[in-house]
Amino acid sequence: MLDGKMASLRQALWKKRLPMLVAKDARTGNPYNYYSVHLVDVDHQRYRLVDWQDNTALIARWDYEAHDYTDERRITLAELDEMDTEIIHHRRYGPVSFGGILAFNFSYYTRFVYLKTLISRGKGRFVSAFFASKELKSRDRISLLNLLVNEYVHQRPSKLNAGVTVDEVIELLYGKLWYKHIRNEEFRRKVTLLLKSLVITEDLMQQDERYFVQPRSVATIVDYEKDERRSAQQVKMQKNIVRLMLIITASTLMITLALLSLAGVVDLHKIWHAIVNLKPIRVLFKLI
Repeated sequence: MLDGKMASLRQALWKKRLPMLVAKDARTGNPYNYYSVHLVDVDHQRYRLVDWQDNTALIARWDYEAHDYTDERRITLAELDEMDTEIIHHRRYGPVSFGGILAFNFSYYTRFVYLKTLISRGKGRFVSAFFASKELKSRDRISLLNLLVNEYVHQRPSKLNAGVTVDEVIELLYGKLWYKHIRNEEFRRKVTLLLKSLVITEDLMQQDERYFVQPRSVATIVDYEKDERRSAQQVKMQKNIVRLMLIITASTLMITLALLSLAGVVDLHKIWHAIVNLKPIRVLFKLI
């Protein structure tokens, strides 16, 4: 009974959102704001949403030989709801992926995923300022390798096959209309260099123009994560040592002042009165 109600809810949301998803797809020509909907059926056939009309969705099947979407057919909302779906919103700063119509509709109203992405980008820029260029390049390599491994393992609806070309990687990172982006040549050069470097280290294998994930890539990612954890632990230990030194210094200062006060050398009452009369301290006390 609950499954039936959830299915009805999903179908109602599909009916509400499909006109917008179709109207704002890649055919608008805007590389900074468009949607794409990818689907997989029980036979592991991959499709892309093309149109919505007369309460039926027009989808196109991916042809692995032609490397293009062909064989268009119409399906009902019930058939659409039974498929594994992925909705991607391609933005200026990169694609935002949703694992179904419920997640998309929730974020459409709350903007939760967009806010989370914005915070992550801001944090990434802030952290990047403290790393050298060499380390950033290393992070870029591992991030790309991790992305390719995850795509190979999970095989999302928007992912077509195991091997990838440079253009497919760029499309995966920056969307279908990446070639219209003002930084399109920068995207191509950066991704090409990273893929070539991963081939040299045998994390990827190149056959013609396609790149394939190799078992060694998992070991590379594991080693990098170990180094990251070791580095994080060292930073944590250094922070703890600094805190301990501050505590020891403050304790030593307090003990020294107490001994000097007992000896009659220092008047703690006058020192405390002078501290309290400092303007910032008075303002703080007033706020408290």
